[in-house]
Amino acid sequence: MVGGASAGGWRVNYHPVTNDHCSDCGDLMEPHHGDGRCPACFDRYLFDIEPGFLESYRKFGARSRLILAETCLRGLVVESPEHRKVLAMTIFEQYIGAMGDLAGLFQAFRNRELAPVVRSFLEFKLDAASALNFYAEIANSSDAQLCASLGLPIPAFAGAMAPHLDGEDTRELEIAVHHLMLDLRKATDQGDEAALALAQFAGQVDNAIIANDAKWLDGLGADVTPDQVAMLVFDQRRRSLYVQGLTADEKAMGRVVDGIDTATRAASNLIYAYLQTHDL
Repeated sequence: MVGGASAGGWRVNYHPVTNDHCSDCGDLMEPHHGDGRCPACFDRYLFDIEPGFLESYRKFGARSRLILAETCLRGLVVESPEHRKVLAMTIFEQYIGAMGDLAGLFQAFRNRELAPVVRSFLEFKLDAASALNFYAEIANSSDAQLCASLGLPIPAFAGAMAPHLDGEDTRELEIAVHHLMLDLRKATDQGDEAALALAQFAGQVDNAIIANDAKWLDGLGADVTPDQVAMLVFDQRRRSLYVQGLTADEKAMGRVVDGIDTATRAASNLIYAYLQTHDL
């Protein structure tokens, strides 16, 4: 703290003290202001909060996408054509997010011995490579292999792998794992083409602008039909503007919401089964 005279009296300047020790273990680390954890202590912290984080995400975070999508779907019935397109785009964005979250959780649980689940999940990025790996892992693995990679029992051995559970909880675990396997396969049953399309849209949607139509684009939006919303994507590297038409049809959006429901249910059952199996 440094003091000095000024026209209005004394002025006090505060200069934060630089610290180069971990606030948890005291080991040397990179200089920082205030409290800070070294990488090892930060990972231990992430492991400690893992059960609470996962349960909170299961009950609220995962369901938030479905709640928003279902609300938008109900609005499609009564809104004007322009507003329907905005709602349809929002539904589609929630589908991208729900599938990205499911793929991220899947990857995080598979890598749980290498890094905290919380870290892997929050750092996950849905791109072409990760989407293809996610779809291929499910398509090329048996239920038993998937369960083993995720740290879960196959339903028949739920009691043996989780002896701390009573009969009712064991049955709930069996049901959760059974439905998880069904939903993982249902969410990814369209193969590599769907995986690449999902990754492409995930990379575009954050930087896209939507329009009611694209007639003003000198022919670029000629394929966009009146019932579609135009998604405009700017490609700096190619110095191009791409136009993608997305349907706002109620039935089509209903199928997208069903896809969100499947992904959300799979994420919820994955977390529930893992926490129950490992008594977390």
